[in-house]
Amino acid sequence: METREDYLLRLASVLDDIGTDQQLIIRDRYIELAFGGPRAIAIAEAEVFARAHGCTFRYNRVKRQGEFTRSYPAGGRA
Repeated sequence: METREDYLLRLASVLDDIGTDQQLIIRDRYIELAFGGPRAIAIAEAEVFARAHGCTFRYNRVKRQGEFTRSYPAGGRA
């Protein structure tokens, strides 16, 4: 089974490769696996993690999934 650290490294590399106006959807259980703790804490940590990689993070409570989105090119705004 993949460890939390391995999963975060893999997620970081995927986020760094997301292009402009693309998104990555992640299921509820993987948010808790990656960012630990109860759902509210995991969501807050996911938001910080997304900002560190130039993305935004939104959680959809109905669908029980998170969405990482990049609205500008990797490395900064054009």
